[in-house]
Amino acid sequence: MSRFYLHIRCKDGGMSYDDLGLDYPDVETAWRAVVRAAQDLKHVFAARGHDPRDYAIEVEDDTGEIVFRLPFSEQLRSSLLQSHATYKLVGSHLGWLIYRDDEFVAGFAQRLPAELLVWEMVETRCAEHKASQVLVEDELVCEKHLCRCFKEAPSGTLLS
Repeated sequence: MSRFYLHIRCKDGGMSYDDLGLDYPDVETAWRAVVRAAQDLKHVFAARGHDPRDYAIEVEDDTGEIVFRLPFSEQLRSSLLQSHATYKLVGSHLGWLIYRDDEFVAGFAQRLPAELLVWEMVETRCAEHKASQVLVEDELVCEKHLCRCFKEAPSGTLLS
């Protein structure tokens, strides 16, 4: 088990630090737990008269590295109906960043966990019959992948 610290960052630069942390077997499990917690926390912010979109959860591992960041604006946006989304994974020797429609979603040290998270989000959208495309970029390659909703759409169907 690894220890992860869930800090709350405000857009004005303020930070509420988690000094205790929580144990999770891996980054993916921590991500799922943070997404669930964000659902509850956004209501807490709203009840206190704060706009949840002004906050993000930054998750740090036990070495002090930020392994991902979840803006509440991403959580709020995911509840809106959208027929099309573009996920972009941008990688370098420093790590992998995930964007959805040009808005930062998360960052990972390695490619595999970043890809797994993106494909989990894509599959969730496909279950709702919402199309997604995934762009993967690093120093050597640029790949484009279409979800099954794109592939199954009749030709001429407007997806965006």
